[in-house]
Amino acid sequence: MNATKSPSLEGDSILNDILVDSLNKKLGDVAYVIGKGDSPPEVKEWLSTGSTVLDTIISNDENAEGGIPVGRLTEICGEAATGKSLLSYMILKDCQDKGGIPVLIDTENACNEDFLSLLGLKLYPEGSLVYVQVESVEKVFSAIEDIIRRIKENDKDKLCCIVWDSVAGTSTDAELQNDFGESTIGMHARMIGQGLRKIIRYVGHQRVALVFLNQVRQKIGVFFGDDTVTPGGKAIPFFSSVRMKLYSGGKVKAGKDVIGVGIKPKLIKNRMGPPHREAELKMYFTRGLIDEESWLDVLLKSGAAEKISAQKSSITNKETGEVYEFQNRKFVEWVCDLSNQEAHDYCRRLVKKSLVIEQDPDKRSEEITTEELQGEEEI
Repeated sequence: MNATKSPSLEGDSILNDILVDSLNKKLGDVAYVIGKGDSPPEVKEWLSTGSTVLDTIISNDENAEGGIPVGRLTEICGEAATGKSLLSYMILKDCQDKGGIPVLIDTENACNEDFLSLLGLKLYPEGSLVYVQVESVEKVFSAIEDIIRRIKENDKDKLCCIVWDSVAGTSTDAELQNDFGESTIGMHARMIGQGLRKIIRYVGHQRVALVFLNQVRQKIGVFFGDDTVTPGGKAIPFFSSVRMKLYSGGKVKAGKDVIGVGIKPKLIKNRMGPPHREAELKMYFTRGLIDEESWLDVLLKSGAAEKISAQKSSITNKETGEVYEFQNRKFVEWVCDLSNQEAHDYCRRLVKKSLVIEQDPDKRSEEITTEELQGEEEI
C-alpha cells in the first residue's frame, strides 16, 4: 500500500512554505523548513583532528569524516604544553587537504614556520596558509568578519577554517592604550561577547569552522573539584558547539629524549553528540598525531580484537572472513603497511563503530541513572 499524506499534513506543508517565503522576502534569507533542502542547523561537513578516536567521540557518527563541525564554533582549552596549538594545526592541515583556506590568527607570536611544515601543512609555493598577526580582541573579530565577508563575495562555497591562538593571550584596545596597572575589569569578556554576537550568525551560512584556543586560569578559594576557569567570560562557552579541555598525559620519550607529549582530550560540551567523553592520545612534536596508535586499545576494549597471547592479537574481518594476526607492539607498523590497505580500512571502520554511543534510552539495556557533575565538567 502506498503511503499518502493526510490533508492536514499537506495543508501544514503548504502553509510552512508560505511562511518561509514571506519571511525571506521581507527579511532576506532567514527562514527554512528543517529537513527540507539546506539549512544552517544541519552540520554536513567536518574537519579532522588527525585522530579517528577523537573525531568519533565528538561527532558520534561512524560516517562523519572528522570531528570539528564546519559552520560552528569550537573551543579548545587547557594548561600550557597540553598540545592545543598542535591539535589546531592538525585541523588546519585537514582544511588545506580538502581544498579549503586555512587561517591562523596568532596573537601570542608563537607560530614557527618550520614547525608547521613538519606537521604537514603546505606553505607557499606548494600551498598556502593565511597568517594574521593582530594585537587586540577588536581587531581579531574585525579580521574574522572581513574573511567571512570576502569569502561570501568571491566564492561562497569555499571551505575555510579560522584558528584564533589564543583568546587569553589577546588584549583589548583599551588595555593596550592604558598604562600598566590601570583597571580594565570586564572589558575583555565584553568585547568577546559583542564580537561573537556579531559574527556567529554569519558562520552558519558559510563553510567556515571557527576554532578558538584558550588557556585556563586558577580560581581563588576553591578547595574541592576543579579549580580552573577559562578567561573571556561566558560568551565562548555559550556560543560553542564543542568545548574540549586538554589534560597532560605525560612526556613521550625515546630513550632519554622527549619527542612528544601525551594528551587527554575531554569533551566539556558537545552539541554534536554526548559530552563528557575522553580519549588518550600521543602528540609528536614533528608529526602531530599518529592516528593508528590509539586504535588497538579501542578494538581490544570493545572486543573487536582478541588477544591470542600477551604479545599477539587477532581481528576477524566479518566482511571477508579473513583473520588478521599481528604483534601488539607492531600493530601500527602492520596496519599502516601499504599491502594491508584493506585491513587498515576495516580496522578504521571498526574503531568508529565501536565508539558510537546509542543515545536512545529505550534502546539501552542498562539501568538509567543520574549523576552529579564534577567540578571540571561545569566550566
